[in-house]
Amino acid sequence: MKKPHNKLYFALAVLFSITVSAQETFSDTFSALSYSNNNGSRSWASNWLEYNDTNTPDDGRIQIQGSRLRFSGLSSQYITRTTNLNFYVTASLSFDWETSSLDGAETMAVQISSDGSSFTTIGTFSGNNSGSFSQDISAYISNNTTVRFIKNGITWDQGNDRFYADNVTISATYLDSDNDGIGDLVDLDDDNDGITDEEEYCTTVSASFLTSADVGERSVVVNHTDTGYLRLDFSSMDNSFQLDINGTTVHPSVLEFENGALDSGDEYFLFQSDGSFINSPWVANSNGLPRLRLVIDESGQVNLYGTRTTSSTSLELMEAQGGTPFNFITWVPGNNNTFTVTNQAGPGPEGFTGDLFASAVCDTDGDGIQNELDLDSDNDGIFDIVESGVLNLGGVADSNNDGVIDGATSGSGSNGLYNNIEDNDTEYAIPTYSVLDSDADGTYDPYSTDSDGDICNDVVESGFTDNNDDGYLGPLPITVDSNGVVTSGSDGYTTPADNDSNTTYDYREAGTVPSISSQPANVTTCPGCSTTISVSSTADQFQWQVFNGGSWTDLADAGIYSGTHTGTLSITNPTPTEDNNQYRVILTNNSYVCGNTLSNTATLTLEVNTVVTNRRITYRVNKN
Repeated sequence: MKKPHNKLYFALAVLFSITVSAQETFSDTFSALSYSNNNGSRSWASNWLEYNDTNTPDDGRIQIQGSRLRFSGLSSQYITRTTNLNFYVTASLSFDWETSSLDGAETMAVQISSDGSSFTTIGTFSGNNSGSFSQDISAYISNNTTVRFIKNGITWDQGNDRFYADNVTISATYLDSDNDGIGDLVDLDDDNDGITDEEEYCTTVSASFLTSADVGERSVVVNHTDTGYLRLDFSSMDNSFQLDINGTTVHPSVLEFENGALDSGDEYFLFQSDGSFINSPWVANSNGLPRLRLVIDESGQVNLYGTRTTSSTSLELMEAQGGTPFNFITWVPGNNNTFTVTNQAGPGPEGFTGDLFASAVCDTDGDGIQNELDLDSDNDGIFDIVESGVLNLGGVADSNNDGVIDGATSGSGSNGLYNNIEDNDTEYAIPTYSVLDSDADGTYDPYSTDSDGDICNDVVESGFTDNNDDGYLGPLPITVDSNGVVTSGSDGYTTPADNDSNTTYDYREAGTVPSISSQPANVTTCPGCSTTISVSSTADQFQWQVFNGGSWTDLADAGIYSGTHTGTLSITNPTPTEDNNQYRVILTNNSYVCGNTLSNTATLTLEVNTVVTNRRITYRVNKN
């Protein structure tokens, strides 16, 4: 990942629009005797937690019975469960319920909270009834949205006073910015421009720092300017580890991978598809893939993947054997986020090797549209899809020139990345091409206003208008639409210039002003004769000029002049009027439009004839 530059100095007007479509569910059907059931499309952030009771699903006044959550004879007992609804825009809570013998002031309440401490009652239940409950909880969306079931009113009789809840579900809709049916939370390419969101983040650290073979902690401090993102790859791992971020571990237990090495309080992590162990994680994969990959996205969601064997060609999702969910991570905007990786002592060799990649959501051009949603991340009038080089791949096109891959809304599979540019259709897919960095300066072309590093901005080299020479399309103030496309310019977003017709866009091809190896020299000739003035240079284009006594004037092939656009100016049949004329040539290169070279001045001198008369004989001699 390369680090784009931030520029925030211009006035800005942005037209915003939001697309909302995709839906996720956080659900518990109580089909298993466990407080860690996850029966929806996403996992809850916590298990059910009982208070003032046994905190076990098979005992106490609150327990799972008959595939339902049962409450009996409540006094001070209650139960909660939390989920992370960050980045969702709407949410609702629903469940099926039944009451038995809740008479008079004996009632059950369902409550909701955005911080886990201050609760609002959104429903009460009493009597001998049953039904289905549904309530909008969008006002309580946070990274700590918590549901609580608690008695409301007097203490219940311990006999038949009961309440049952089943199919407790939070349904939440989230952003689907590119309308491909894959929500931004799980979409690898939120704007369908062929560049993964990870590549469009701003890198804050990318380091191979886990190199010691000794037991102990390794830590690195990373400064994030906005919401974070982390990918931790282990090329080898002894048998267990724990990752702490800002004082929060990624999982309540140590992550153990070796069968038979489980310590008290630890939990095995197995492949989700079949519950099997990873094979010899302390041996590196021969195909270059990590043995373990832990990813924390900008919402704080943690996912773990592994390669089954040392020769596996793909990563597969892993989870805790007991179903305990990962903790949600809270990033610290604009401050230090500290990562501490700990290798636990155990049988066999200790230590691990790997790479940590941490980044932050960013907005390179400061136009209010984050890079992963911006189709022109540097506001230079060239779509990111062009600057990335993805259009060089077979089967990838943007025929309607809208900055989006043709057919991406229907051809991006389950992970939101166009199928023709990925190695597989999973959430850990890898693009089959590398984003261009034409000048190899560490900044990808879509985030650089001078991609080839030749001190000539891309917007100008592409043939577009930059009214104030700031590298951005058009004049100030800049306005953009909801996709980050500049709307205040007079041109842009067409095929960039290739003035030397070598199939490489000029903004990708470093150019320079021409150099001169031989300057024009003064010449002497006679009226009615012919002469030439020449220059030797690396120029592609020439424009000869003559000084008319007040200013320099461009010459054209007419009258006494020819070759006015070549390296040699021909002067045929000059008259005394041209005597002592001064000439020079402006030199340019086709692929470099940001400068030229001006030659030295050459002077034309015409011979003057003298007539000598000696009585009867007239002699015409040349003047010395």
